[in-house]
Amino acid sequence: MAVADSNKRVRSTKHQPQRFIKKNRKPPQRAVAAAPLRQWPPKKNSKTSIVGACRYWMDGKCLHGDRCRNLHSWFRSSSGGGQTFSMSSKLEGHKKGITGIATDVSSSKIYTGDKDGIVRVWDVTGKCRKVVNIGREIGCMMMSSRNSLLFLGTVDAVKQWNTQRDVVELSLGGPIGQVYAIAMSHEEDMLFAGAQNGDITAWKLMATHNNISGIRKQFQQHSIMVGHTSVVTCIVAGSEYVFSGSMDHTIRKWSLTSLECVQTLRGHTGDVLSVLCWNEYLISCSMDKTIKVWGTTHDAGLVEEIYTRDEEDEGLALHGMFDEDGKPMLLCSCGDDSVRLYELPTFMERGRIFAKDQVRAIEAGRAGPYFFTGDWTGLVTVWKWNKENDDKDKALQQQH
Repeated sequence: MAVADSNKRVRSTKHQPQRFIKKNRKPPQRAVAAAPLRQWPPKKNSKTSIVGACRYWMDGKCLHGDRCRNLHSWFRSSSGGGQTFSMSSKLEGHKKGITGIATDVSSSKIYTGDKDGIVRVWDVTGKCRKVVNIGREIGCMMMSSRNSLLFLGTVDAVKQWNTQRDVVELSLGGPIGQVYAIAMSHEEDMLFAGAQNGDITAWKLMATHNNISGIRKQFQQHSIMVGHTSVVTCIVAGSEYVFSGSMDHTIRKWSLTSLECVQTLRGHTGDVLSVLCWNEYLISCSMDKTIKVWGTTHDAGLVEEIYTRDEEDEGLALHGMFDEDGKPMLLCSCGDDSVRLYELPTFMERGRIFAKDQVRAIEAGRAGPYFFTGDWTGLVTVWKWNKENDDKDKALQQQH
């Protein structure tokens, strides 16, 4: 149950933080622009029984062949008459677990980062064009949608990579410890980073003067948002609020106007590892093996838990996107080394992806029917959504 938070501690580099974002109804960063979801909650907590992939087959050691009770496949689609999605390619080269994936629509490049501090740049053919050693562990990454800036969460800093100039041009200080979460406001004039010590650092895009380049805009530290008592694992920025999840089992709601915590959501009993905004709803997953949907149910604007889905395994990461038929899909990676694909708002399982190790990074392509997963072995897999009508046509052709 959500409760109001009377603790409004904010350490600010300015005495009176100014309003830095206009009210708008644009979809939140890293969430999805959608036709409104139907009324929550779904009628029932529907579950689909899907046989898992054979671990021996994954290692090339299964002796049972076609008689094996488990799947000899990296994915399974639950869509009748065809496949909802299919594997397109594998991007190999990383030696450590993938912690971030970002796509740049202006250059059609794919950026992947790992726990070892290595960033690989891939082209649309799947060829690795560049390898950069950041020198420190990468905890997360995200791409600005407007100016091709790639932000990397490292130890005690966020590094800003200008992908057009192909150079790491800034190191934004302020965070204490490893940065595991980054988010931007809708207008992309505010940057937020959640760190290991539980604080969230906020930077504001300010005009600065340089004798060489003249007036230019760059991010400058604006405030430190204090409240979480353990590692901040995830952040998402909505039109009026920022939501952050933590290993202290809570989700905090921060005002974009004052950067103060206005509410604490306490429904989870385990580490909150991922949050996303979808229209007027907030969706979260946790180590307590649940996915929760939150919504505003009172005139006072308090966010409350309105639906809980029990899972068989821990929830690690969420990502929202649309399939090729325009249906809203929620992807949830779990502790059993799989990714479940749910159609919202019914949570009907449309398929499952299997990996050798946990998938910690999921990203949708900026253009085209592709999405990406990165697992803890260092493998990045490219997937493609299939149109339902195309699948039905193929199924009919196979029958005749």
